[in-house]
Formats: sequence, structure tokens, C-alpha cells
Amino acid sequence: MNKLQMIELIRTHHPEASNRLVEMFIEMAANKIAEDTHIYKRSLVMSSVAGKRWYDFPKEALRIDEVYFNDVKIPKLIGDPIIDDDEFQTNAEDTADTELDTPTANVENKRMWVYSPYKQYTEGATDANKEKEKVFARLGIVEKVTNAVTRDGRISDYQSCSITGTYNIRVLGSFLPESFSVAELGVDEEDAMKDYDGPLSAIPKQHHEILLTGAIAMAYKYPPKIDLNMASAFEQEFQLGIKKIKRHSRTRVSTGFIKPHEF
Repeated sequence: MNKLQMIELIRTHHPEASNRLVEMFIEMAANKIAEDTHIYKRSLVMSSVAGKRWYDFPKEALRIDEVYFNDVKIPKLIGDPIIDDDEFQTNAEDTADTELDTPTANVENKRMWVYSPYKQYTEGATDANKEKEKVFARLGIVEKVTNAVTRDGRISDYQSCSITGTYNIRVLGSFLPESFSVAELGVDEEDAMKDYDGPLSAIPKQHHEILLTGAIAMAYKYPPKIDLNMASAFEQEFQLGIKKIKRHSRTRVSTGFIKPHEF
């Protein structure tokens, strides 16, 4: 189902809604599907910098499944290193918050990843730094080296990454779908016939009818046509569709139960 077909079907219920409003309902339904089923999986690549521990992570990320560094899968660190670096600095005049030395390369290369839900914030940030406020969380890369860092009488066995590379960090996980990409909001001539743009690409084509049901349910919850009874009816169908997507996702990647046999 392409974008134009989906908009026309939604308009049979909501003829007063503008193009952009209909797009928003489709995007909201797609976000709900992705959040409940984790069906939209993709990779994200980043470049490592020696001495840099934390890397900005997009707010669209829902879950991290695997992390690869130089094409080698690295495990998740359970817990947090006792010593952090200077990237949570909030006051430039804080002399106790000094930058850690850039670590030297180690032969063992025991790397791990760690997730931080705390975004960076700088007191009195400039307009350029305010872009960081759009980042929801951060991904950290650390290396395990005995007695790697000493600070304030404490010793940590985890140092920041010691290698500078180009797109050598690959993150696999589930994400929220992208929004529709058009030159102007509410203009659908450019992508009207596409079924592979924005949320229509993130949600497989066989589930577009479920996406349509969710968008109609969302539209009944907001002006210009609020009808909570209709919203409840379509919401029930939408939830049944989400369960169907979950079953499909499980059977697509698994063969059921493993039954033991003797040979």
C-alpha cells in the first residue's frame, strides 16, 4: 500500500483532515507498532576517537541488540566504571573536573559497550552546543586494562577507547521509524506513489493494513473528528494486529521448539 492509497482510505473516515495531519497519524501508529514489537531493526555506524568514551545516540533508538567494534562483537559491560571522564562537566571553572589522559593502545583489546540514559548538558550552552539537547542518550566504549585510571584515590580497570577509526563502531538494534520525507510539510506529490518512504518502509508491506487501522484509531482521538467509541473499536483491531506482528516476527526467525533425539 503506497502513501496515496493509505491517505485516501484514512480520508473515508476523516475527510476534514489535512495531508500533513494524516501523515502525522500514520507516523504515530508506526511509532506505536515499532515500540510494541521492535519490528524495525537497523544498524547505526559511528567513528571512534581515541580518548573519547561517550558517543551521542539518537533519540529514535528503542533497544540495542549488538555492538561491533572493528567488525568484532563486543559484550555489554554490567555496571558502570567507577571513574568517568570529563564529558559530564557542567561548569568550566570546576578545576576538579579535569580531562583524563588519552589512553595508549593495549594488546588485549578487551572492549565493552555501556549505555547511559543521561544526556550531556552544559551550563550556559551556546547555540551550537544546544544541538546536543536533541540527543536522548549516549553509548560508551571502554577498554579493560588493569589499573588503567587513577583519580581521587580510586583505581579503575576501565579506560576510554584508545583507537581512532572511521565508522568502525556498528550498533544493531530497534528504532522508531523515520518520518515522511517531503520538500514541504503536507505536500505529497513527491512520495505519493511510494510504499518505501518513512514509516511505510519501516513497517513491512504485509502489515500496512494494521498500520492503516492504527492511523484511523489515532485520528478518532484528535480534532477535527473526535469519536472515542470509534477510536476504541479501531484500537481493539489495532492491538490484535500488533499481536499478529509479534507472532510473525517470532516465526520468521525461529523454527519452534527443539525436540531432543538420540542417534
